[in-house]
Amino acid sequence: MKTLTRNELALMLVWTFRDQRVESAAKPHGDALALYCNVMALPVAEAATIVHHARSGDVPPSDPVALARWTRGMILLCDMLAQPMCSLSIAEADGKPAGLAA
Repeated sequence: MKTLTRNELALMLVWTFRDQRVESAAKPHGDALALYCNVMALPVAEAATIVHHARSGDVPPSDPVALARWTRGMILLCDMLAQPMCSLSIAEADGKPAGLAA
């Protein structure tokens, strides 16, 4: 899988938490569930910041403390998603998220 940029990942997180409502969906999309599980594996402060701002669509956050937590969380999340056992079908070969066209 192509390594996602932070902007692509931010769009996917908004899709996961705001659009797909992965936490309350009866049968969440597989990619949304994979992103959710990886976010929940982050340190608590970073996970909480990512979830809060992805739900609201306020990405990246403007508050300096939240931005620092967001940035650290995104770096950790990018590293986690780059592992060989993690793949997201929503990321097409050309790197553009599928189904997220404006």
